[in-house]
Amino acid sequence: MKFREHRGGYDDSMATAVDVADRAALVAHIKGLLAPFEFRGDIAAGLHVAAYGSNQIDPRNGWHTHIVTLQDYGVLGFTDGPC
Repeated sequence: MKFREHRGGYDDSMATAVDVADRAALVAHIKGLLAPFEFRGDIAAGLHVAAYGSNQIDPRNGWHTHIVTLQDYGVLGFTDGPC
């Protein structure tokens, strides 16, 4: 699956897009992103991925976009599907 970080604009967000193999790889990637901020919560348990918007394919990138949020943190980014 693909994951992109939440940024101020779409182009900036897409510039961060990476491939992750599965949910475990997504958790590991997010742990790396949050390491500089010393986030102490349980990322694996607090990670939520849900359909975003109108549940249609985004014509800008062809993704069936899902929002990725973390309990006690907020929006982290978006994936191209559920995980």
